[in-house]
Amino acid sequence: MDLTRRCVLRRFALLLFAVGSFLFDIRQVLAQTDRAPAIVVVCAPCHGVDGTTGNIETPNLAGQKAIYLRQQLLAFRDGRRKHPDMKTISRDLTEREINQLVIYYSTLVTP
Repeated sequence: MDLTRRCVLRRFALLLFAVGSFLFDIRQVLAQTDRAPAIVVVCAPCHGVDGTTGNIETPNLAGQKAIYLRQQLLAFRDGRRKHPDMKTISRDLTEREINQLVIYYSTLVTP
């Protein structure tokens, strides 16, 4: 699959998760853990609800250092770190949502 098609498919999947909360019961998506904040639905298509992914191009977030996760999310949001999907996703994250994501993913146990 070429890079352009993968990018289109990835963005379509993100759109489904972002807009499609009315199509899916979010509780089922997050059923793996009772402490996942709702904002995790934004990260789950690429990074997984459990913070792990089978894609070697997408980093695992489970167990990452909190300060690292926070710095990276802020860098994506502020444009200091470039990635088209992450810029789109992170630009509207509030401080509270960033804190929720950082706490959630940094406290997950790595497989």
